[in-house]
Amino acid sequence: MKYLICFIFIFGIFINISNSINCFVCDSKEDEHCPETWTRKDILPIECGGPDGVQDARFCIKTIAVFGGAVATKRFCSSRDMDNQCIEVKYPQDEKMYYSCTYTCSHDGCNGTSHLNISAIFVLFLILIQFFCV
Repeated sequence: MKYLICFIFIFGIFINISNSINCFVCDSKEDEHCPETWTRKDILPIECGGPDGVQDARFCIKTIAVFGGAVATKRFCSSRDMDNQCIEVKYPQDEKMYYSCTYTCSHDGCNGTSHLNISAIFVLFLILIQFFCV
């Protein structure tokens, strides 16, 4: 019985993974409620798939960069892993060095903050595997 429950649980996890990811989608140049630090509790991530969405979206992306002389943040869905990276940007008209950063993550709503969080479902999965399958 214990192994049957373990099999059903693992099968259920893989079924859930095939669903479209939900990400925060906004651009601080157009939306004042899209700052670098996400503190909003009243805005939920949106489903990335669908007829108007990103085909095969599996990642949530957050970028922070200088656009037109101001720091801007953009959050969106992607079918590509854009990795976690920061690059130095030097503009000819400015002596300062700027950084442009990209953060990629792969669980629902993970592009709300700068740091990546361990998915609660993944932690629950590890606990249940330990409890039922060992």
